Amino acid sequence: MSWQEIDPGRYERPFDTIERNFWDIAAFGSHLKKQHYLISSAVQFKNLPSVTAVKQAWMMFRHKHPQIAVVPDANRQQLVYTVPSPEDLDAWVQETLSIYADNESRSAEDLTAELSPCHLFMLHYLPSSRELLFRTPHWRTDGVGLIHLQHEFCSLLAQGPSGTPLVFDGSEISRFPPPMDKVTGIPLKVTPQMSQAADRQSCMPASFREALSSTSPAAPRRIGTHFTRDVSQQIITASKARGVTITTSVHAALVKAMLPHVTASDGRLIGFGSFDIRGLLPQPWNGVAGGAGLYLAGKPSSIEFTNMKEFTSIAGYLTTYYQRRDLQQLLESTADCVSQVGAILAAPPEVMLDAPGAAHPELSSLGVIEQRLPSRYTGATAILEIENWWLGVDIINRVLQMYVWTRDGQLHLTCHYNEAFYERDFIKRFLEEWEAVLVTELIF
Repeated sequence: MSWQEIDPGRYERPFDTIERNFWDIAAFGSHLKKQHYLISSAVQFKNLPSVTAVKQAWMMFRHKHPQIAVVPDANRQQLVYTVPSPEDLDAWVQETLSIYADNESRSAEDLTAELSPCHLFMLHYLPSSRELLFRTPHWRTDGVGLIHLQHEFCSLLAQGPSGTPLVFDGSEISRFPPPMDKVTGIPLKVTPQMSQAADRQSCMPASFREALSSTSPAAPRRIGTHFTRDVSQQIITASKARGVTITTSVHAALVKAMLPHVTASDGRLIGFGSFDIRGLLPQPWNGVAGGAGLYLAGKPSSIEFTNMKEFTSIAGYLTTYYQRRDLQQLLESTADCVSQVGAILAAPPEVMLDAPGAAHPELSSLGVIEQRLPSRYTGATAILEIENWWLGVDIINRVLQMYVWTRDGQLHLTCHYNEAFYERDFIKRFLEEWEAVLVTELIF
């Protein structure tokens, strides 16, 4: 699965298993001009970078991470990289970098609900709000990978041009992160035992009864909230005192907050968790150098409400669920997830939307953001300070994609949903209930 030079300056390799999985998920909504799990992330600065500096940094960024410029071939079977000429590089910048007018009234969040999906890695710069909006299909990278890439871009933006010409001659292939199948050396294969286990987990899934009956997705939306630094620290301290991680506490509170809203109170919550595996990879792909690669493992979960209705019992199950496993075990569970996703995508859209358990929450934890994206960058040409940051995905079905992260000492909770399937007031109320459970269980 290595890159092969097919013609002079043209390199190809097939999609790997996890890339193909996310490509198929994205393609599921293409007839509706929607893209499930399209990643958006905004960086808002306290100071205003110049348009020229952003353009220069974007070119340098392409040189550092050339894989962001790969495209699928006409048959959607191969990824293609073409060594660019100076004219090609200028054309790529024109196609992938959007600069908005100084009087633009929309924010990055507004744009995410209006922009059409795209298979390219895109950057939108809004000087009026001092925001950079990064947009990428999920088959290119994942949330943690994008944060690594944002760190690289901010570093280049602060540093400015080095004065050395950017050379594209094919040697940049050495900077392409290897596909997950290759770097792990473990193929994603589904065994009969795994499929049988998945079947046993698929009975009586619970759904939000507040989900609307619409049959076609509309605009993706986002609502976020955060705790004060003081309350955030109390929650973190209380979690540690119980011997559980903050992710486990937040997830347990999410499940308990869902209980009053489910249609099958004696059923189970079926979900898929995502696990960043970069820490298990060899250098340099376990850090910024691997940012443009997709290194994500998945694992199904099943929380039985008959046995787990209280925070403590739910947290106990999730502690085991989140327990660090070796790479072999994580990739075996990922193969299970890929198999189940394939079966879901084979069903007609109307069947998928109305399937039992379709309206449920998923949680992704992004950790402490400053560990990968510092709040301040000091370079040769600029000092940049980040005022605000967020990340999320487009949703085109009834799933509520929830995120948790800590930044500037504050614990953030966010929900990404599709407005066709939920009233905004319900999402706001559910976020408040989620917050309340977390505070009640851990502080009071």
